[in-house]
Amino acid sequence: MRRYVFVEGPGDIDAAHNLLTRLSLRCGDYTPWAKPLRWPNLHQWQNANRGGVEAACNFARAKGDAASILVLRDEDDLCPATTGPAITAQIRTLALPLPVGYVLLKPEFEVLFLPCIGQMAGRLLDGDRPGIAAGTVWDGMTWECRRGIKEWLSLQYPPGRQYKPTVDQLSLTRMIDLDALSVSDVPSFGTLERTVRFLIHTQPPDLVYP
Repeated sequence: MRRYVFVEGPGDIDAAHNLLTRLSLRCGDYTPWAKPLRWPNLHQWQNANRGGVEAACNFARAKGDAASILVLRDEDDLCPATTGPAITAQIRTLALPLPVGYVLLKPEFEVLFLPCIGQMAGRLLDGDRPGIAAGTVWDGMTWECRRGIKEWLSLQYPPGRQYKPTVDQLSLTRMIDLDALSVSDVPSFGTLERTVRFLIHTQPPDLVYP
């Protein structure tokens, strides 16, 4: 049985796999996650041309080996608490026979790095590449209120370098201190933690979270 994960960006594939594996291990669960699939239009329930959440869920169901499904995407400027329930309500109409989670990271995956910037600063990325400069500190802005985190990260890199998700996202994800992140009041990460526990331990009748 496989735990299916659908993500949006190419950098999210390996980074999400690393993060979800570590979160599961914290719960004492060693069941492997399938490598996340990049899926288009996860901000929509249906898309006439390609992708959408409904198609992702039906794809996993049709495989016949799904133990659970997780849709993980960025929410950018909107509030997950108001936009998420509309999609989860539609997921329930599919009456899937397995647990499903739908998580929106606000504003983007890289928000998870911010509480750990101090520990990341000065460390080399995979391949001994320079990353966030030594001495970098967060500017004190509420984590989920900053827009353009990727651009902010680039400003903390040495001259001539910039943050690139396809190259750096996995490296920085490996540096995340989960204990520090858990107590840092990043609401969308709290939702992700609870969703992972739900997918591991859930029982019928309600098989969709949140």
